[in-house]
Amino acid sequence: MTFISIEFLLFFAIIVFTYYLIPHRLRWILLLVASYVFYAILSIQFIPLLLTSTAFTYFTGIIIEKQETKKQKKKVMLVGISVLLFFLGWFKYFNFVNDSLRAMAKYIDWNYTIPYQEIVLPLAISFYTFQAVSYLVDIYYGKQKAERHYGYFSVFFAFFPQLVAGPIERAKKLLPQLKGEHSLNYENLNYGMKRIAWGFFKKTLIADRLAPIVSSVYDSPNPTGSQIVLATILFSIQLFADFSACSDIAIGCARMLGINLTENFKQPHFAVSISDFWSRWHITLSTWLRDYIFFPLCKGKKKRSEIYLAIVITFLVSGIWHGAAWTFVLWGFIHGFYRVFGDATKSFRESIASFIHLDRSPVLHKWVKITITFLLVCFSRVFFRSDTVAQAFENAKLFLTISSWSPLGIVKAFEIFPLLDLVIFIFFYIIVQLFQYIERNNVSTWKFLSKHSIFTRFAFYIFLILSVLVFGVSGNGFVYGGF
Repeated sequence: MTFISIEFLLFFAIIVFTYYLIPHRLRWILLLVASYVFYAILSIQFIPLLLTSTAFTYFTGIIIEKQETKKQKKKVMLVGISVLLFFLGWFKYFNFVNDSLRAMAKYIDWNYTIPYQEIVLPLAISFYTFQAVSYLVDIYYGKQKAERHYGYFSVFFAFFPQLVAGPIERAKKLLPQLKGEHSLNYENLNYGMKRIAWGFFKKTLIADRLAPIVSSVYDSPNPTGSQIVLATILFSIQLFADFSACSDIAIGCARMLGINLTENFKQPHFAVSISDFWSRWHITLSTWLRDYIFFPLCKGKKKRSEIYLAIVITFLVSGIWHGAAWTFVLWGFIHGFYRVFGDATKSFRESIASFIHLDRSPVLHKWVKITITFLLVCFSRVFFRSDTVAQAFENAKLFLTISSWSPLGIVKAFEIFPLLDLVIFIFFYIIVQLFQYIERNNVSTWKFLSKHSIFTRFAFYIFLILSVLVFGVSGNGFVYGGF
């Protein structure tokens, strides 16, 4: 039962109906049962791990708060974080480290006998581990009081709309909302359903239509350079549509329960720099890395070289969080390099723009920066999408080859699309771009629509639903659900 299923919609409809039917004091029980049922349907074998992590984090938070000195609090916090990261490390990174050591041992002719372990990655462990770590750190710094109500804390830890793929929420935002009494509100129901429908639209009509096209190129033994260029750009579109759709559905579901989750995307492909990109892409992860990795690394640091090193380390953590493979490490390093290079050359680039009079045309200058940023992001995603380091470097070489960008080659590369699929994709992609254009000019497309007649609004809503039912395709879950 994934988000994109009739079963989930029926499941959630029952939850919403019951939620507003029962007294407030019983709602946490409903949400907790719903969260565990949802998780069990997807990954029942890891319910014990989820329960263990929840209990451990709950009691560790209380113990941290009860310590009298800062030093004692820090010791307990570090032990708590170490245990949580051990769980994550064992399930997600053991074989990555083990395989890397085996390869290194083979290279230096050293006898290494630890075999490969059949370890299944627990669903959502990367997300709920980061959420748990931030909870413990916030208690240590006095930003968050340890939650005493075990039921509410358990709901915070496993809240089903955002458990599988975020947004990664902080306790100080989510816990008070879970405790608050929410009455049935038409605006919340209306907005929530629209966000869910929009998530279905992007997932089934953009992301899942592009997924097999991208795979056909990246799984091919001999793709052409132009095919790699096209497939990589399409993968960037697919990844955004897929992940933002998941966030849309999570935010929509939570809103229907009266809970506001953090927006996770702000049109990242219209960013004017890498720094701007990361303020728009997976925002809750970016702010988590900033607050719990980058800021601590920078504490007491004044030299620019030290700050730059902290930036690179932070992006390496981002890379390894995304996946246990050297391709993700390289992806993180590339973004760290982008960020450092961008800061170090900012004055020089501004002088170049001034010299060629590009800065005299703000609109043109902006679109040049958007284009360059998007292409830089696309290049990094060659490593994100490739299965091995060798394949990644081969694909990166093709991506950077000038002949790969020839107009005729790109046009020929579109042959990877069946004609009907291409027409359907272009049509619905234009709809998404119109939606984003309205947002860039009117803040919210939904508010923009609300100013029009009821006939116009309902025509658009019916169009969304019918498009999903008639032309939508469903893949194998969300990309970030595997992290």
